[in-house]
Amino acid sequence: MAQAQVFDARTGRRSEMELKGPRFETEPKEHVIHRAVVAELEARRRWTASTRGRSEVAGSGAKLYRQKGTGRARAGDIKSPIRYGGGTWGGPKPKGPRYGKKINRKEARAAFDGALSAKAAEGMLYVLDALDFERPSTKRAKELLGQMGVEGPVLLVLTAEEREAALSFRNLPEVTVVEPRGYGVYELLRAREVIFSRAAYGRLTANREEG
Repeated sequence: MAQAQVFDARTGRRSEMELKGPRFETEPKEHVIHRAVVAELEARRRWTASTRGRSEVAGSGAKLYRQKGTGRARAGDIKSPIRYGGGTWGGPKPKGPRYGKKINRKEARAAFDGALSAKAAEGMLYVLDALDFERPSTKRAKELLGQMGVEGPVLLVLTAEEREAALSFRNLPEVTVVEPRGYGVYELLRAREVIFSRAAYGRLTANREEG
């Protein structure tokens, strides 16, 4: 059975906790996880790249010179894509919100649970207990990670109420701080260790039970 390493931020004590439930007992399926990552990255794209076609650039629409008798190649108007300053053919245009790869809810859940189960099976899932920062302190945050023995990159999941801790860890280059619903399969795969505060871990298991 998979286990999470529990670290008490106040005393420095270590312990282990058994992980039960579909969040940590789902077999990772590579093709489903791949689909989920592609869909997540596609959804984050802004699709704002834009080029101007020949109908959008400034210039006359008149034929440059007569068709025959000049000894030159045939030519249309000056806005042709083959001419300097002309419109672009086949360039990018802003896409609507429904453009991109899609994945259904069942597959997305299976991919997330599979990635999380893989981290748990590798022993790379941590629960940080008694995490209490009275004020932001990057120095203390760095010392805490050193005591835990994590190497990074680290995905640290904190609740909105743990703002002082979030401000302390976010300055560390090897740490990505997110809230319980602010990460997906892509972030899980990028991180070497995944650390949950006790409150964030409670939200994780509660959300899975709610469906």
